Amino acid sequence: MTKIAIRTISALAVIGLVGCGSLNEQSPAAGMAQMVKARLDARNGIVAPAAPMLTRAAADANPGAFLLMSRAGGGEPASLVTAGVNGTKVTWISADQVTVTLEFGLLVATRGFAQDLMAADISQVIQALVNSGGTASRTFEYLDGLDQISTQVLQCSIASSGLETLTILDKPFATERFDEVCANEMIRFTNVYWISDEGRIVQSRQLVSQGVGYLEIASP
Repeated sequence: MTKIAIRTISALAVIGLVGCGSLNEQSPAAGMAQMVKARLDARNGIVAPAAPMLTRAAADANPGAFLLMSRAGGGEPASLVTAGVNGTKVTWISADQVTVTLEFGLLVATRGFAQDLMAADISQVIQALVNSGGTASRTFEYLDGLDQISTQVLQCSIASSGLETLTILDKPFATERFDEVCANEMIRFTNVYWISDEGRIVQSRQLVSQGVGYLEIASP
């Protein structure tokens, strides 16, 4: 992947994540919005229906409107839609009200898991991806057993692992894989990003916390 293509990651990620457009009432996004409301009515005995399955036709009709997310190692992926935008950060929500916040496709917060990622500073990681690799420092914030913020600072190395073709919802994507290896005296992990020729993170595998493990996130 050329440096010029990598440089477009920031702009294209924002366009891809925010550009949902108008959706008709039969779309999966509309269906999930209805289910989120239904969950709020659960106190009245209403049972929320199962989440609608995202199809290739729906993804193609509404580019950038959905994410697919699953816990690494098991389970069917959940479909997520945009819940809010705050500058360069976009928050996505599932039908069961789990949220993930991404900045240029990189995970910076979650809510709804047993051990959430409260916040993260990944600015140096973004720059390393723009530069097609390098070193970076990243910061994680978690709640400890006393509900106090615990901060983890890690040193990371980002490098290309070569070209790979992925298939997401029956559609092939030509990508370059980048591995981010991070460590400090407490923790070591590897995040993986698959970036298209247009500079978009098509798929990723990113750590939430030691208690939760990795999320696999795809942009169909």
